[in-house]
Amino acid sequence: MYLLGDRVRSDRILSCPPVDDGYGTGALKRSAMEFLAPGALTIADGERWRRLRAFNEEVLDAVHVPEYAERFADRVWEAFGAPVRDAADVRSAMGRAMVGIVLGDPRPGEDPAGDVRTLFGIVQSPVKRKLLGFAYKGRRKRFWASLERRWADARGDEPTLLGLAQARARDYPSLGTTEILDQVPHWMFTFTGSGTDLLVRTLALITARPAVLERVVREIDDGTFFIRACLLEAGRLFPPVTKTFHRSSPAEGGDEIAHWFPLLQRDPTLGPSVDAFRPERWLEGDPDPPARASNLFLRGPRGCPGEDLILFVCETAIRGQLGQWGMAARRSRLSSDPLPVSFPAGDVTFSTESES
Repeated sequence: MYLLGDRVRSDRILSCPPVDDGYGTGALKRSAMEFLAPGALTIADGERWRRLRAFNEEVLDAVHVPEYAERFADRVWEAFGAPVRDAADVRSAMGRAMVGIVLGDPRPGEDPAGDVRTLFGIVQSPVKRKLLGFAYKGRRKRFWASLERRWADARGDEPTLLGLAQARARDYPSLGTTEILDQVPHWMFTFTGSGTDLLVRTLALITARPAVLERVVREIDDGTFFIRACLLEAGRLFPPVTKTFHRSSPAEGGDEIAHWFPLLQRDPTLGPSVDAFRPERWLEGDPDPPARASNLFLRGPRGCPGEDLILFVCETAIRGQLGQWGMAARRSRLSSDPLPVSFPAGDVTFSTESES
């Protein structure tokens, strides 16, 4: 295992698509994801990656289609219909938003948010997978049966990601139903996994800094980029996805390479503000190097195809929590710079202005 701390090599890996004779998917990542979805884009290489990448981009780009964006925003508003108090509240609300946006209306007896969180817990833990993977086969089977029923009932004109996937499938005859459905678990988990972490950390940083909170509230209805800048800066400082794995080509030794993003994004050579929360560094005209160094959504061909969707969901949730419920400012370890390398998860609670 090679722990990557070299920005030049990191940029070289991220600048080219995953291929069999270059930098491909890491063996650890492949074995993990195959437990749940062996046909997922995240572990595809070569020509198969190119087909799946194009399909994922077409579906996840729905957020740029006005009727889909409007419906997705409604789903987020419904899910965040009350003030959140802590990270658990945010995760529950993101789970509800996920069901509406990806699958459609909730169905009695189903818990897709709980299923995907539990199954990804196994995906992300090699020890659990080795020792206890057999115990989760029943839940995995139930989850896939539910997903297949949803697919059978989906309509191409339905404003959900699953409905759009069914409509787009006609343009990809080489992709079978199983391979298409293998893309869906990762869409789902992004909401309750990295999406939740990003939203919690951004809300915590905003409410820990009265001047930032005041600016966000002031600009909520202006359609400015500042809320997104806060999300990108929170993700730079505390990446919700801390690592990914690649494998070098046989000509380069076939090494397993671990990208460790906190190491790369908090590199002290990037400048004195690398440990500071400065959302304005993401705004046009501010060339601060740490912003350009961020790997929050990866970059180039390996960039996350759902980046705009999850940022849209998080922005909409922030507008609701701060605009409708008036979240209050509070002092915490996040109130001043330099910030700790690890996010102080135990220090995150939220309240409304009326409660302060």
